[in-house]
Amino acid sequence: MKEKKPKGLAKIKYIFFLLKPYWKYGKLYMIITVVMSALVQPVSTYLATLLPKQAIDAVVAGAQRKEILLTIGMYTLGIALIAALQELYQLGYARLKVQKIDLRLRNDVNEKALFTDFKYYDNPEYFKKFSIAQEDYPRYASWTMHLLPGILKGLGTMAGMITLITAAGPLLLGVTLFFVILNGVILLPTLKPEADLQATWRDRWRPVEYVTRLLKQKENAAELRSSGAGLKFLGTVHSVISRSRDAYRAFVKKTLPFYMVQELLSPIQTAGILAYIVLFIIEGDITKIGQYASLTVASAALASNLETVFSNVKDLFQNSLYGERAAAFFEAKSEIEPPREEAIAPPEGVYDIELRDVSFGYENAAFAIEHLDLHIKSGQRVAIVGENGAGKTTLTKLLLRLYDVTGGAVLINGTDIKEYDIHKLRLHIGVAFQDVRVLAMSLRDNLTVYNEVPDEQLIEVIHKLGLEGVLEKADNNLDTMVSREFTEDGIALSGGEAQRLTLARLFTGEFGLLVLDEPSSALDPLAEYRLMRIILDASNTATTLMIAHRLSTVRDFDVIYHMDNGEIIERGTHDELMAAQGKYYEMFTRQAENYQRGE
Repeated sequence: MKEKKPKGLAKIKYIFFLLKPYWKYGKLYMIITVVMSALVQPVSTYLATLLPKQAIDAVVAGAQRKEILLTIGMYTLGIALIAALQELYQLGYARLKVQKIDLRLRNDVNEKALFTDFKYYDNPEYFKKFSIAQEDYPRYASWTMHLLPGILKGLGTMAGMITLITAAGPLLLGVTLFFVILNGVILLPTLKPEADLQATWRDRWRPVEYVTRLLKQKENAAELRSSGAGLKFLGTVHSVISRSRDAYRAFVKKTLPFYMVQELLSPIQTAGILAYIVLFIIEGDITKIGQYASLTVASAALASNLETVFSNVKDLFQNSLYGERAAAFFEAKSEIEPPREEAIAPPEGVYDIELRDVSFGYENAAFAIEHLDLHIKSGQRVAIVGENGAGKTTLTKLLLRLYDVTGGAVLINGTDIKEYDIHKLRLHIGVAFQDVRVLAMSLRDNLTVYNEVPDEQLIEVIHKLGLEGVLEKADNNLDTMVSREFTEDGIALSGGEAQRLTLARLFTGEFGLLVLDEPSSALDPLAEYRLMRIILDASNTATTLMIAHRLSTVRDFDVIYHMDNGEIIERGTHDELMAAQGKYYEMFTRQAENYQRGE
């Protein structure tokens, strides 16, 4: 569906949306900025406009050199004081305040993303809105805030110049305004093509930004170099350049005549105003030379500021399009992630899990779970196995309430998961995902994402998971960064070390449920065996659910569920399933044969 652009007064709503964070986090900053722009800065222009008249009138009147210099000095001092005040305000307050507001604005975007339901990540349109909010919202909010003082300063200066010009002759004001308004009318047809060009360039450059992000990520570096993918992406960039050039040529074809006429009008405007002042105001009276000088400056200032106001207002309304796009991100309605006052605290201790008549399906996908029943008793070690796409990982997402079921209920200790404070509940569910992501934080922070624990306990966990090598890399300093994202002093981890580090987080506290999605995929057989011993050790009292492809890792689990296409087709212990000689038996036998052949 084609995106609807706001029209008329509706655009003002999104201009205020862009200004909202500045008012929210910097009311005093906005008030001072308005006062400085609308009142103080125009005074400086007013004094600069009067200065030549006062100085020349003093000379024509035969004033002494000392008096002339004093007049010039007083006006110059006033102008200098205002400039100093402006600089003091900018360096002493405004610059740092703007930086703080920008950081808070970006944090608002990140906070909204964190508390937006996971389902939105299945929607490409959400990513587009998220990208706009992250990249465009801060930039265009800042630009809008920059345009506002320009408009206020322009209006204040125009008021002062109109006062000076009107005192000399209202007709001069009409002549000046005629040329300025004519200039604006000539440029009106360029507004839409200009806005369309900016929007087109912005959308077409998104593939370039995607390539840039890919090249920054280490996990993509090998594939981009070892295949033709990197060159294909470079071809995409060249295509964007070509299409952007075509869009610009079309823009020039539409707007060049108007810009040419506007440029030709500019010297005519200057000459016309000059001729009027000389012929109809000065009229050969040499004593009016000072007035001529001031009126020339005032007319130029009026024209310049009117054009600036016109241009800034035009940019404001263009910015409203980006305000509308960013607002769409914030308007996404979430049911799971936002905090709820009526939510109850999660239970302590080991969890009893039940999926009762659960149905679930992804939007625009054929896969579905229908009327699934599954009961995991407190303290049980349960494995779920099956081919890719069987629905195993989907179950873990339902247990974490990343998605809500479309039918039935997920119960924890007999209570519907929807009743709990989901964020507190997740802190009681230790998770190790298949896709390992080591966070760009210190070793200590990576280990304590669930619970803050003493260093002594962290060292025990490190030894338990065989991470002594990582600690040595960090020079036995838990505050060393486990990434080189922000510092060259960070340490890099192998795939196995990264996986063991993410697993180590699960041993820093007491959990009601452990959810392990292929937790040993990057481990060698010996490390995998040690991990399984730790998981099955009697000291691990948490209810444990493990997703596995390598069936040899789950032989000793209490119950094994075999899933296929969203259904549980087999259940039992390893020995029971092998004796049944069903699909589990076939999978296990095939994997064992492949392992023996070294495949």
